[in-house]
Amino acid sequence: MSIASLEAALPGLMVQRLEVPQHINWQVIFDGLGTGLPDDYIALAESYPRLEIGQFLSVTSPAPGNEAGFVEVAREDLAGAEGMAQKGMLGGYPAFPESGGLLLWGSSIDGDEFYWRTAGQPNEWTVVVAGRNDDWYHYEGSLTGYLAWLCSGTAAPHGLPPNFPGPEPVVSVG
Repeated sequence: MSIASLEAALPGLMVQRLEVPQHINWQVIFDGLGTGLPDDYIALAESYPRLEIGQFLSVTSPAPGNEAGFVEVAREDLAGAEGMAQKGMLGGYPAFPESGGLLLWGSSIDGDEFYWRTAGQPNEWTVVVAGRNDDWYHYEGSLTGYLAWLCSGTAAPHGLPPNFPGPEPVVSVG
């Protein structure tokens, strides 16, 4: 999937796209995390700083000039995920950097968490949703594919509120 499929599923998104993609020093992030990231996520982060859908789901993204801060927060999230995995509270998944480990890319205001399952190369990573009520869902596709599927109204929200994202979700960036 691509950013275009997400823009098609969220009509209010395209008008908020940056005219000039923001320049993010991805190498700082890749070096700090010890991995690359999926191309669709990179395109999304460069086109839409900090995307929020339906005043509910936020996609974490780096800000130009604060790449080291992004890595620091990601490492804190990874330490928390490792602790959860050791206690058997990560849905049976390991934490990144283990193969197939979970790496956080978003969250909701209700405490739901959205991860990549990091098996294979970054463009092969799939999505895992950890609902706040210990509902786990694995989507066999990309981040933008998952969001487009969820926002198109054709997908059940799998542990998320049943009315999310609604017929015309509000989309905000920035």
